[in-house]
Amino acid sequence: MSNITNYSFLFQSMFGGTKSTWGAGATLPGMFQFSQLNSSSIQSQLKAAGIDTSSKQYKAVIQQMTKDGCTGSMFTCVQAIKNLMKNYNSKGEWVEPTTGLTGLLVTDETGDSYKKIIDIPESSKDKMFEAVKNNFLNNNGMGDGKGKTEIYMDMYKQMKSDDRLSAGYTLRQYHLAYAQAFKSAIKAVDPTWDYGKAIPSGALDGITRESVESQLSKSGNTFVNRSSVSGSTLDIQI
Repeated sequence: MSNITNYSFLFQSMFGGTKSTWGAGATLPGMFQFSQLNSSSIQSQLKAAGIDTSSKQYKAVIQQMTKDGCTGSMFTCVQAIKNLMKNYNSKGEWVEPTTGLTGLLVTDETGDSYKKIIDIPESSKDKMFEAVKNNFLNNNGMGDGKGKTEIYMDMYKQMKSDDRLSAGYTLRQYHLAYAQAFKSAIKAVDPTWDYGKAIPSGALDGITRESVESQLSKSGNTFVNRSSVSGSTLDIQI
């Protein structure tokens, strides 16, 4: 999410003046310092604008503004808060603007707890495997990210809100595993190969999603290759 900053200069320009033109200590109409948020006068203005200051929606916005660096000396206004509230639902959950999905925002509450391997749709793994394979065949392993966002979004729609962050993390681990499998197969034919270099003909023949996943074992919140002697995590370069 974008940072909340002091937009007082922008508002001044919109109203056709600067702070100096209104005299010392003057402020723009409707503007107030963040430190005044809980004062009775500002609370009255918020309620008059139809904002329920006891709602989870409002509290989520204020929490996010504070987290993003909105300090007591910075200016905001009732309409700015009201606009930000449109990004959250009644449960205080951030709503992804293009899809309307919730559960995709890392917060202080989630921390790193979402970084775990969970069950995800087979179709999502199929699509990711094909996307990674096509990237090697068409771009010599130089990733452009084409089509991957759609794969993630399609998967998110199939997951419960509480599982979406972990699902995204899990699919990322499969993505890395597929990429490493293709890289290893290529280097077995041409040890000098590196990203961007032409791939030897037939080097990727016979590699399937099933053959890659059969060699994977969970180790904490990552995958390791069963054939790895050291048991180290996959060596990936993206």
